[in-house]
Amino acid sequence: MESMLHNLAKFYAALDEALQPLKRACGDCGECCRRASKLQVYPLELQNISRFVKNDYLIRKFIDFANNKVVKIWGDVEGQCPFQDGDRCSIYAVRPYFCRVYGPYNYRGKNLLKGCVYCGHSIIYFYREELPLYNEFVNYPPLNLPV
Repeated sequence: MESMLHNLAKFYAALDEALQPLKRACGDCGECCRRASKLQVYPLELQNISRFVKNDYLIRKFIDFANNKVVKIWGDVEGQCPFQDGDRCSIYAVRPYFCRVYGPYNYRGKNLLKGCVYCGHSIIYFYREELPLYNEFVNYPPLNLPV
């Protein structure tokens, strides 16, 4: 397991490098985490997050969130990522692939929220295979089944 998680960390580093030319100063508004409509997370990514967080309750809430269920997180907020701490991501270092590409890549040119610093500066894509390193990501053996 350790070698798979190490390989995932190396993959994320390669992905972050591939995204570097598109990087903009994010406003840290947190809206993308509060208003995500769907998030696909793979088993190895979930294992990676679990090791980082070490909180089964939050992991179960995250699985519900990633599976597009509206869940009460803290009793008064519905449907936001349980790892959002104010306007910041508390798991930023281990955030999933699709969180990493959101912003720099814009699904059909309609996915970004108004006010996002990537509006007008993102790459429009129509198929996931157009995302950077996507084929390498999904063809990595432990990742080929979504949570």
